[in-house]
Amino acid sequence: MGRQIRLLTEISLCNLFGFNEFRFTKDKKKKSRYLLMGVLWFMLLFMLVSYVCATCSGLIFMGAGELAPALLAVCVSVIVFFFTMIKAGPVLFDNRAFETQITLPVEVRAIIVSRFLSMYLTNLFMGMLVMLPGMAVYGLMEKPGITFYLYGLAGSLFLPFLPLTAASVVGALITGIGSRWKTRSGKNLVMILLTMLLVCVILTGSFGLSNGMSRMDERDLEEKLQQLMPALRAGIQGIYPPALWLSEAMTEGKFLLLLLFGAVPLAVFAVFLEILSHFYRKICSLLSESGSRSHTGYSSKAMEVKSPLRAMTERELRRYFSSVVYVTNTLVGELMMVFLAVAIGVVGKEAVDGFLGVEGVAERALPVLLGMMPAMMPLTACSISMEGKQWWMMQTFPVPERILTGSKMLANLLVVLPFYLVSELALLFTLKPDMGGTVSLLAVPAAYIIFSARVGLSINRRFPVFDWENETRAVKQSTSVFLMVLTGMLSGALPVIVLLAVPGTLAGIVYAVTVGVLASATLVLQMHDK
Repeated sequence: MGRQIRLLTEISLCNLFGFNEFRFTKDKKKKSRYLLMGVLWFMLLFMLVSYVCATCSGLIFMGAGELAPALLAVCVSVIVFFFTMIKAGPVLFDNRAFETQITLPVEVRAIIVSRFLSMYLTNLFMGMLVMLPGMAVYGLMEKPGITFYLYGLAGSLFLPFLPLTAASVVGALITGIGSRWKTRSGKNLVMILLTMLLVCVILTGSFGLSNGMSRMDERDLEEKLQQLMPALRAGIQGIYPPALWLSEAMTEGKFLLLLLFGAVPLAVFAVFLEILSHFYRKICSLLSESGSRSHTGYSSKAMEVKSPLRAMTERELRRYFSSVVYVTNTLVGELMMVFLAVAIGVVGKEAVDGFLGVEGVAERALPVLLGMMPAMMPLTACSISMEGKQWWMMQTFPVPERILTGSKMLANLLVVLPFYLVSELALLFTLKPDMGGTVSLLAVPAAYIIFSARVGLSINRRFPVFDWENETRAVKQSTSVFLMVLTGMLSGALPVIVLLAVPGTLAGIVYAVTVGVLASATLVLQMHDK
């Protein structure tokens, strides 16, 4: 079975981030685009490594250096769990690939393990980018023995296993529950609702934990700096105890704790694999059912004449809600927008500042923060890619180009609108701002939403991915999505930095300039794409 796992894993990884296309393509423009993306990735990775090094240095100066590996392990585990939870179901239960692979002489366990390994290897790379710089800083400042590095490298190999298995369990449960519904629309709706509910629970838990930790740390620092270590240790113990096993194994040379840290994830994964292998075929077969009962109840209806824009928009919305991975990855920003608004009304701006890690940011830059969250991942950033090999059919429709692009933008705005209204109503009701504050609170997020929808469409038009086999590649691993996230972050970070630097009386001018720049950029892109 080992050879089967290796071959299937190689197949699933060969198209990861377009590496295979970059390797064999003869198109110089495509190679230039990939090289540009490589430069951007290098810049982001450099920023990540710098942040990790600065964090470890600060912990060591504060006397909490022994817990630095544990904190890094917690960060890696939380990120792995959160992002894998969203894509675990679609990757593990990719029915299109399963129908192809199950006809081959391979075991079901080999298929499951290969898909798990494809996720593991990508998360291992991210974990190494966090752990290795932290280990280097700790080694330079604390001068530990050779076992610190050996145990750290060994522990980093097992670090993604437990959160990845936990996320896979959650993804399998959500997919399994959704597969029980008879119609495909019902399956998708249940899976989307369960995933979004879990995201809300994670956001609420992380906010409450961060708020409690920030208060505890502040109190301890005021009383006695030496009490910070027990506070951090207690917090890590409550979040993720295996992180302490790894930290103590690295800093104190405890081999048994390292053995425990590696054995527990492997044992949990073995149990998960054994259970899932018994239900895997059934879940995949249920997901492939299109609801035969609905065909027996066929009834004719009167035909309705619709405008081209309305018809194309409705088609876009049907396509959007038919994909679980599409919805769950593009609605996280909207959920965070609502979460931010509700959190400010419930616990106040000071607690939100502590969660975001920047003092006064919620007080001075709330409209920008509110708009930046949905702007980082609009559905237009991959709406053209999601058409796949059917995009040429769209271009043969007897409708103008502006209708095609307009329908995608309108679908984006209709999806975001309910979240925008809930967020605005919650903030206006709790904050009761004056006229200027109300205008800023309404106009700035709206400008970001419209701007991101237009920019996402323009970027996806220039960097489409039509040859995907799994929707996850188009939604999470494409160049256009990466560039859109980067654009959304930069477009929000710049006004936030200015707002934190200038006096509060100039905030209104900064808001007005921000709205003007976003509106102008939107109009320029709209005119240019015509």
